[in-house]
Amino acid sequence: MPSSAPAFLAIEYRADLQILIGRWMRSVMPFELHQGYGKLLDEAVTYKCRYWLVDIRRRSFVDGNDVAWMMETFYPQVQPRLGRTTYLAYLMAPHQLAGVLTDSSIPDLSVLEGRPYQLQRFTDEAAALEWLQQCYEHDTVTS
Repeated sequence: MPSSAPAFLAIEYRADLQILIGRWMRSVMPFELHQGYGKLLDEAVTYKCRYWLVDIRRRSFVDGNDVAWMMETFYPQVQPRLGRTTYLAYLMAPHQLAGVLTDSSIPDLSVLEGRPYQLQRFTDEAAALEWLQQCYEHDTVTS
């Protein structure tokens, strides 16, 4: 069911997969990024969904300042609102992933160890969905 997201972000909850999908439709300004992620979190709370596919392939690049905002401001809001670990699969174009991996201002995912949110980066949507499904199944078994 599509949401009432801003025009630069398509949001859909897939009940059959228990996944919230956010697809950035274009590059965004910082205020739009903040607004969009706020809307994603609101939708996740509505559906009690902790498994997200975030498609950023239509954004031209990943900015270190945006990542810093995510780490310092956005991610810390997620667990208090959703209650448990949230899993975010970021779907990127190959050039975006290469840029992320070589940008020294963007931390390695190992800094997330022990945090109430887990991220993985993908260039293949099927692999991203498979990872989210494995996270869901693992949570179901350990709950």
